[in-house]
Amino acid sequence: MRPAAMVRRVCAAGAVVASAIAAPAVTAQTVPSPVLIDGPARRPTPMAVPRWQFDQCMGGLSYGAPLKWALSYGMGLVRESEERDWCFLGAAKVGFGGAGMNVGLANALGHWGSGVALTGGVLRTFNDPMGALAKRTYVGGSLHVWPILALGGEIGVYRRLGTDAPATTRNRTLITWSTGFGF
Repeated sequence: MRPAAMVRRVCAAGAVVASAIAAPAVTAQTVPSPVLIDGPARRPTPMAVPRWQFDQCMGGLSYGAPLKWALSYGMGLVRESEERDWCFLGAAKVGFGGAGMNVGLANALGHWGSGVALTGGVLRTFNDPMGALAKRTYVGGSLHVWPILALGGEIGVYRRLGTDAPATTRNRTLITWSTGFGF
């Protein structure tokens, strides 16, 4: 027997076996009942009880001071529901002007990618930060806002740690900002 003929017979035999298995299920189906058009609207069944799970909260690409262009990534405990998603997160942000580590709480509102987050953390500047002293460590917090489609920004206040040389005239407080996509 040629291989092509053998393949056809095996396929035909498989179709017969599959139809024999599926036949009882097909005969057991019932006819759907008619739906009243003027009747009261049925409420959709609620989503299963939201659970906390460890997952990615957000990532992003942004531009601002002092990090300049920066990539970020956040993970944490996520709770998804129909109306809002919550995330207790830890996030890292690395840019050309520095890097930072933050922890905080994020809240996604609706299905349009809008949300808000409040974070606190540590920021370390590199050799050439925008609007800050090089090679310094700061601590503080930021407010992140995404009005729509994960486009938005952040503004934060950080305080420089340690002591500086007497000739340093810059203020110890640093106002950070960024705008971009995601966190």
